[in-house]
Amino acid sequence: MKKLISNSMLLLMPFMLTACGASTATKESAAKIPVQTDASLGELRQSAKTLFNGREIAISASAFSESNRLLIQRKPVRLPSGQVIDTGVDEPPFVLELFLRDGECYLRNKATGEEVRLVEVGCEAK
Repeated sequence: MKKLISNSMLLLMPFMLTACGASTATKESAAKIPVQTDASLGELRQSAKTLFNGREIAISASAFSESNRLLIQRKPVRLPSGQVIDTGVDEPPFVLELFLRDGECYLRNKATGEEVRLVEVGCEAK
């Protein structure tokens, strides 16, 4: 009985290893943008707007130059006296992540997992 089980395991082992290899997720790596162009900045802004259901997102030209994450938080609205009149800023910041997958650059909304592939943006591994 033991011999039958061990022989069965020897026969099945290559198939089990192949199945493990086939199910391996595509490798992702953090990315940065070493040089930002007008076209790439425009694409980033449009992609961020898409990821946040059409909300305008202010993104600077230095975004993603050092980090693969961008934290976005609403700016509080204040009266001339300095008193805050908009209480919506106590929500946690949104996070956008820039990453490479199979040589392609992507932007992801960390909260929802939704992704947009970037064509104009020249990403490199961080």
